[in-house]
Amino acid sequence: MFATYLMFHYVRGIPFEFNAGAYDNLNMWEQIDNEDQYTPAKKFLLAVPICLFLVSTHYTKYDLGLFVVNFLATVAVVVPKLPALHRMRFAFFNYEPESENR
Repeated sequence: MFATYLMFHYVRGIPFEFNAGAYDNLNMWEQIDNEDQYTPAKKFLLAVPICLFLVSTHYTKYDLGLFVVNFLATVAVVVPKLPALHRMRFAFFNYEPESENR
């Protein structure tokens, strides 16, 4: 889930230069389906971590410690996918230095 968070929600832009910078400020989740919400692809990608959480909870025999770890990982991946957080940025790890030319 850490890898999918990093890939879908943390890294912005695309590795190709033929788009003239149109997607430089968007992460991969926002680029899917031209920023439309509730498309089949986005519904599937939202359902996968929830299903993995349910399966992992069942196979760990509902152990409280593992439930908390799985729940926190699921919340960390599902919450950024919600439409209310579309194009919203939290700068916990993003350091953007101030420009020297003011």
